Amino acid sequence: MPNKMEDDVRSAFDRAIEGAASPEDLNATVRVLVRNLKKEGRPPESVIVTIKNLCGLSHMTVAADTDSSVDLSERRKISDMVVSTVIDEYYTGTRLAGRRPWKGYSLEIGDDPQITTT
Repeated sequence: MPNKMEDDVRSAFDRAIEGAASPEDLNATVRVLVRNLKKEGRPPESVIVTIKNLCGLSHMTVAADTDSSVDLSERRKISDMVVSTVIDEYYTGTRLAGRRPWKGYSLEIGDDPQITTT
């Protein structure tokens, strides 16, 4: 059974497609759900699939080698924006400055002013 945050994302996506809501409203709604799913311990790929499902988006990405297959529709632009927002929020939205836990290090060389590189 969908919860309120999921309903909010679905509704915000539909309104953005119709032009009845701004992309910023949709992004804000998506970010709230991403933070919640991340807090539950969901991995990034699961979060992306969940958001895509809510927005009625395909799970498949098709690479094309010709310009004729490029979809420049408003729905496609908003869909791409949503996926970018999910990734951005998952990895940087609640990140502590200087931390890169996905690389297995608390700090990168050069982040600590006491450590110098030549």
